[in-house]
Amino acid sequence: MIRFGIAGIPLTSKGRTFIDSVEETHNLGLNALEVQLLRVNVQENSAEEYTGLRPYDVEDSIIIDVLRQDENGNYRSVGIDTEIEEDDIVQELFWNMAKNYDELETGGELAKELDVTLSMHAPYYMDLIGSPDIAEKSINHLRWTLILGKYLGARRIVTHSGFYHGSKKDSLNKFAEVYSDILSEFSPENGYPYIGVETSGKQEVFGTVKEVIELAKRIDIEPILNFAHVHAITGGSLVEIKDFENVINEFKKYAKYDLYTEFSGVEFTDNEERRLTAIKHGTLKFETLSEYLIDYPDDMTIISSSPLLEHDAQYMQIIYVRSYFKKMQRKKIAEKPVSGD
Repeated sequence: MIRFGIAGIPLTSKGRTFIDSVEETHNLGLNALEVQLLRVNVQENSAEEYTGLRPYDVEDSIIIDVLRQDENGNYRSVGIDTEIEEDDIVQELFWNMAKNYDELETGGELAKELDVTLSMHAPYYMDLIGSPDIAEKSINHLRWTLILGKYLGARRIVTHSGFYHGSKKDSLNKFAEVYSDILSEFSPENGYPYIGVETSGKQEVFGTVKEVIELAKRIDIEPILNFAHVHAITGGSLVEIKDFENVINEFKKYAKYDLYTEFSGVEFTDNEERRLTAIKHGTLKFETLSEYLIDYPDDMTIISSSPLLEHDAQYMQIIYVRSYFKKMQRKKIAEKPVSGD
């Protein structure tokens, strides 16, 4: 099955919450939604008013971590699977998409009922091996996305890695170490989504096809194929059906569940992405990919990351259906017996 979906809140959605987004995605005839962790505010507060509660029971915020003093008086994370004590400090996440864990779980259950598969995207600016302060902030954003993703039922979370620091080889080793450390705490075996590491369209940002595939060989992450980014950073290499086939075959070896991809138009100069565009613009053609997809034997999700979001998701869906029926028509004509005189 080929699923089509969007990255973010549908432009046509009157409501701006997670639950509203699920409903509108379904109403648009789409069946995949990438929830984005944007515009969040995390505050550390005294836990006194929450004493005796579990984080899931708090109604007005999402407690993303509980900090407790150890024997030396230092505050350490004890996670959210614990009853809150009076002297604890809680990290409260305030997010416009959902106000508590109950809304996350309700939206996730609704998505299952409506057959809308869910993923999440961590904040777009990430620098996991940068300066200590920036790296810590980026890692925390990734941790929070994994926690939220678990409770809304996301299959995977998608993230960028950040800039190269040192040589590309050294950077790859550092990123592998960071992701490995995060996986030791937030593994799929413990119910968390897979970490999906996205390809990059920028020369200074980690994430060539070779690099994300190498990460997947080393540790249990999922490489995420963003067609626009790959097209840009390779100077417009995705032109013929075989070009799409070759890159898809690289990624499908390490796919979790289905092959997860993102698509949009893209403007680029000298192997450097300038901006994402509507799908009808530029040299990256969904029509060509569609010709390959009609014979694709496995499951795939295609997320519209175009500025037009659902318009372009529906456009891709229409092009794919048209390609499929054209193939069936050609097949029918070829099988039709030729009558003799």
